[in-house]
Amino acid sequence: MKKISNYFLKCIASFSLLLLVACDEDVPVENTNALNPEIFFESLSQVESAVNASYNQFQTIYQRVGYVFPDAMSDEVVSSGDPNFAPYNRFEFNATLDNIALYWTACYNGVGACNFVIGNEERMRTNSATSDFTNEDIDNALGQAYFLRALYYYHLVKRFGGVPLKLDLATAIDDEPRATTEQVYGQIIADLQLSTQLSLSKGVTEVGRVTKEAAFGLLGKIYLHREMYSEAQQAFRNVVNHNLLPLDQYRDNFSESGEHNDESMFEIGYNGEVGTEQERWAQTGIGTSEVTFHSQDYTGWANARPSSKVISEFEDDDPRLDVAILIDSDNTYGPGDAFQFPCSGCVGGPVWYKFSQLYDEQNISENSGVNTRILRYADIILMQAEVEMNLGNNTAAVGFLNQIRDRAEMPRYGTATMDARGFPVNTSDQIFRAIVHERFVELCGEQVRFDDLVRWNLDDQELSVFPDENFNNPDPSLQVVRNYDPAVHRVMPIPQNEIDSNTQIGPGDQNTGY
Repeated sequence: MKKISNYFLKCIASFSLLLLVACDEDVPVENTNALNPEIFFESLSQVESAVNASYNQFQTIYQRVGYVFPDAMSDEVVSSGDPNFAPYNRFEFNATLDNIALYWTACYNGVGACNFVIGNEERMRTNSATSDFTNEDIDNALGQAYFLRALYYYHLVKRFGGVPLKLDLATAIDDEPRATTEQVYGQIIADLQLSTQLSLSKGVTEVGRVTKEAAFGLLGKIYLHREMYSEAQQAFRNVVNHNLLPLDQYRDNFSESGEHNDESMFEIGYNGEVGTEQERWAQTGIGTSEVTFHSQDYTGWANARPSSKVISEFEDDDPRLDVAILIDSDNTYGPGDAFQFPCSGCVGGPVWYKFSQLYDEQNISENSGVNTRILRYADIILMQAEVEMNLGNNTAAVGFLNQIRDRAEMPRYGTATMDARGFPVNTSDQIFRAIVHERFVELCGEQVRFDDLVRWNLDDQELSVFPDENFNNPDPSLQVVRNYDPAVHRVMPIPQNEIDSNTQIGPGDQNTGY
């Protein structure tokens, strides 16, 4: 199996979404073509089909908006003016934008599919006595569903703050009020704790599925974002069976041919197949949801170019720059520098190289099959460095940072070379500065920078101004004031159609400033 999405497509042709819980009045709350749960879960294939449906909405999310929102709002992307990017890059978005409603709806559709699995545990346990699946199969199904539900809610809470918690099949279509941010995070942690107990380990389960290691990794990330450092430390210690790729394989973290490697912990699968024109824009987990526009948006159309700020953050001898970004001065690219830049299908640089189809010597096309990497081991290591620093274990923190430096074949922190480059690590403040630097370059274009800046309370400082990077007449010496307000823009507005249709959420429940 090349990709999990290929496998899923076969399993869910008639079972794409079992239950839709979006509050968008234009979206049905129940799929009348779905199989009745009272006569379902009677075979292993049916259990797997239900689990497979829980993955689908991430394909809808990361077709575009999943990477647009956090990257465009960060300081590492400059928008071309495309309406999918510009409002978020300029902080001019509002509650009526279609992309915000689509994101909200897709997340809740995914939650509904997860709830269908979780809510039928008793039925599965009962049926296992006379069926072809075991209690271990049920545990694994539940472990995946709990992880995915936690991940959907993580996407919701990061972008909107407190949101309605829908956890019970019996009340799935009922209107619910906004839960608090703390309540949402509490549910995410509870779900991930169950996933760590129920999911199978990497190498035991099918490639592309949720693993025990991924559950511990995401749990540690949640603990870090909640400043629960001891809990994060313990969770990260349970992340095993993963390794950093050597530098000569580093590009495999971002290519189609390198998917599901030892550094990758969880991916959203795409296969590049569009389907019929009717399926193309249906946003139901099939059709265009089998492709992502990431390669075209970032490299071909260049709707989201890398900022001069992120380019200048790389040290002069950092080999990761050539893997992450294509610059005009780089006349060649690809394995053995065999290809001429600009490439066929893409504009002149600088443009993103990461997650483009160019890694596999393909021309840029609108429909990409490159998987979205949600969590990779390099991120885990850098989060471990941050946890150890916050626990006062500075030596351990530097050690984790140097694992990333060693892989990049770069000078280590704590050496005279790095001291001379302005990155000594003799104090916690200096180690923190090194962490900020290393996360910026290692994880650029991977949807983490905006949330990092918010977590560090550096968002106002870093996001309020931008160098002038007008595509037609750039003058990087000038500063452009963005509309960023940390009291408003750390979250996006609750979609207007949710406020209009949910009897438990009114205008007074809207996020501040919207």
